Amino acid sequence: MSKTHSTIVHIIANYGHQFLGLLKGARTDDAQPQWIQLVARGKRQGYAVGDWVKASLSQDQTQGAIEGIHLRENLFYRSEFNKQKNLASNIDQVAIICATEPSFADELLGRALICAHVAEIEVLIVLNKADVSELLPLARERLRLYAKLGYRVIEVSANQPDSLNSELIPALKGKTTLLMGQSGMGKSSLINALIPDANLRTREISSVLNSGKHTTTFSRLFDCDLGGQASQIIDSPGFEQFGMAQFSVSQIQHAMPEFVPYLGTCKFHNCTHVHEPACAILDAVARGEIVEFRHEFYLRLLQQLDYYEHAQY
Repeated sequence: MSKTHSTIVHIIANYGHQFLGLLKGARTDDAQPQWIQLVARGKRQGYAVGDWVKASLSQDQTQGAIEGIHLRENLFYRSEFNKQKNLASNIDQVAIICATEPSFADELLGRALICAHVAEIEVLIVLNKADVSELLPLARERLRLYAKLGYRVIEVSANQPDSLNSELIPALKGKTTLLMGQSGMGKSSLINALIPDANLRTREISSVLNSGKHTTTFSRLFDCDLGGQASQIIDSPGFEQFGMAQFSVSQIQHAMPEFVPYLGTCKFHNCTHVHEPACAILDAVARGEIVEFRHEFYLRLLQQLDYYEHAQY
């Protein structure tokens, strides 16, 4: 690029090492957004949808090179060994989509909740497909535990506009929300119900990002009006794994709400809550004050952290 100048750009989509941005004040729902195709300068990566970055732009402001982060208040990501997958930054909340069918995985839900806690990001658990009446009681029972732990849980259906108007839209309006969930949870149906032209916008972004090869396996931000307030929804690809190599044992312990009242009350100050005598958490499990499957979940996380620590990269 010749005759470049530096300015601040908002990243609204990414696909691999390619990014799409907009200048401050521009919106994805403008009649004709002036997309800026971005690449990371040198080998530096690690940018996320939602980041405000410093970029050198071409004279016509259609292309640019990212120089670095300008503003990042938070970052939600998952990691596996030395690979990090950034999902979104500068968000107000994470909405984790579960469903009556297919069945959601407590393992993945639990991991996402820990990531949000460590990043100090609010969580909303959304039970979708609540119109599947025969499977609704079981899904409700499974999520009742998380409600007892202090997480907000709502029930909606993309096929029932009343549930969107009474439950989902009030929870999203005026906020920047990352929508995430396993494949098949109906996340795309919810987005299409909230943003009628989402598919059209996705195809347009895909075309600009990937030279006309349409794909939906990328993260993108939608500006929208929800409940009369300017709002933003970040859609991320469905996932079947959620690595947590970035966390310490202490972070995981403090991110499990049912553990917190007992931390620091064990006989041994370095108690791992696995097998030690006079362990307050093991005693709470035995009394039924901590659900056993949640303690088993914690043990699996410890095993994985140990594997990360001893694996040869």
